[in-house]
Amino acid sequence: MSLKKSIKYILIILPFAALLGFTVYRVRQELKNKENPAAGPGQGGTRPGGPGGGGPGGGRAQQVQTGTAAMGRIAESIALTGSLRAREQVDVSPRIAGRLTQILADTGQPVARGALLAAIEDDEIRQQIERSNATLAVVDAQIAQRQAELNNAKVEFDRRSQLVASGILSRNELDTLQMRYSVAQSQLELARAQRRQSEAEQRELAIRQSQTRITSPIAGIISKRHVATGAMVGSSTPIVTVVSTNPMLVDAQVSERDVPRIKRGSSVAVTIDSLPDEKFTGRIMRIAPTLDPQTRNGSIEIEIPNRNGILKGQMFARIQLDLGTTRESLLIPRDALVYRGDQPGIYTIDQEKARYVPLETGLTQGENVEVISGLKVGDTVITRGSNLIKEGDRVRVIDANREGNRQERGGPQGDKGATDNKPTGGTAPPAGQQGQRSRSESGGRQ
Repeated sequence: MSLKKSIKYILIILPFAALLGFTVYRVRQELKNKENPAAGPGQGGTRPGGPGGGGPGGGRAQQVQTGTAAMGRIAESIALTGSLRAREQVDVSPRIAGRLTQILADTGQPVARGALLAAIEDDEIRQQIERSNATLAVVDAQIAQRQAELNNAKVEFDRRSQLVASGILSRNELDTLQMRYSVAQSQLELARAQRRQSEAEQRELAIRQSQTRITSPIAGIISKRHVATGAMVGSSTPIVTVVSTNPMLVDAQVSERDVPRIKRGSSVAVTIDSLPDEKFTGRIMRIAPTLDPQTRNGSIEIEIPNRNGILKGQMFARIQLDLGTTRESLLIPRDALVYRGDQPGIYTIDQEKARYVPLETGLTQGENVEVISGLKVGDTVITRGSNLIKEGDRVRVIDANREGNRQERGGPQGDKGATDNKPTGGTAPPAGQQGQRSRSESGGRQ
């Protein structure tokens, strides 16, 4: 046989040999799996699944702990929501129309009450004030003139009165002098009235000039600037918006049933979704005297201190209001509660398998959750391990105290052989299953 033919036969036989070897390997693996279909906790690490290798759908039972639904007293409280808003908010507008010559405040800047925010050109008003000053000077000169004329008329009248008394002059001449004196007196009064009129015009011009200076009506922070320098503005044009942010307010709606139990001045616990690490305490300051005719809800106003300024308008707030009363209710451990989407529920044990039970829950207080419907007193619920199982999984209840004592005696080194097979929470497999794993390993080595 030539070398070329030998190589050709080898190339033909080689793929068939490889396929045969792979088939034998798979058959041996299947036979091995059939001999140990549920290898137990000792071999759980070779099969994918949940903690300990048992996983949903596998032969191994999940280790769980249980609790009991029992009656207990729970403090009554109301959960409310709302958006933060500033205590005061003012859109600052000018009182007269004109062109802005300067804006002295910008967004985010704190301002005091009466602080200058912007100015409108006042050239025309200043010119009117100059003209008013000149008019007032003219009136003062007229008053001086009329006063001199009056004095002269009085002197002449007194002198002529003596001559009339002596019989030198007639009475008619004295009457003429008296008329001249009265006219001079009236002209002086007119000049004085003109002065008062000029002074009133000056005060009016001063008011108009002061209105060209736009000031803040409250102390707070500039939340928005609406126009720029040089813009033409009127009395309805906002220049800036000023808000007072300490304290902040929340408007919340309370059901008709709960309104009578709320008291003005009560403290509430407040959390902000965007500030999860911060806790705030508010106080109910105002309660609406009437209900909304559409929703039958009452409105309350809650003040929240904001001394460091971290609270901003329109932040979403969650409010917990303790009503100061308690009631008897069915409670389960908080660890037992699981969710399917938005539906709360728990797992119970039915013939060593997990069964999901949807619930209607109420208040959460500490480590307990109120159950409104879905359970009865004495029902057993899965607590530890409930988030690692699903409907139909095999489960095995373990004693938390005994497992804790065993771990304290054995320590980390005593469970070294089972490290890969521990369920979440650090509980070790029972001794019988460890023995089964050891026998399986010994048989494999043989």
